[in-house]
Amino acid sequence: MGIMIGALAGGMCFVVFGLRHAVYAGGFSTVMILNKLKGRPIEQSPFVRIMVAAGIIVSIALGIIVAMLLGGIAGGVIESMLLKVT
Repeated sequence: MGIMIGALAGGMCFVVFGLRHAVYAGGFSTVMILNKLKGRPIEQSPFVRIMVAAGIIVSIALGIIVAMLLGGIAGGVIESMLLKVT
């Protein structure tokens, strides 16, 4: 039960505190990668927009996975510590 509560708390904390940063980091890193691959500044095109959207989605997915995993681990540790005390 503690793992599920911790994972839910981690996911909620990510939505509140980390969502904006994940969107920014995903879009910016995708643009930087495309710049390095092309060798010059990229132009707006449907391909670039699709790649930036994909980078944002991947960044959000990875962020929520990490937040829920760490929250679940923390919830499990807290639950086991509380069960040992009582």
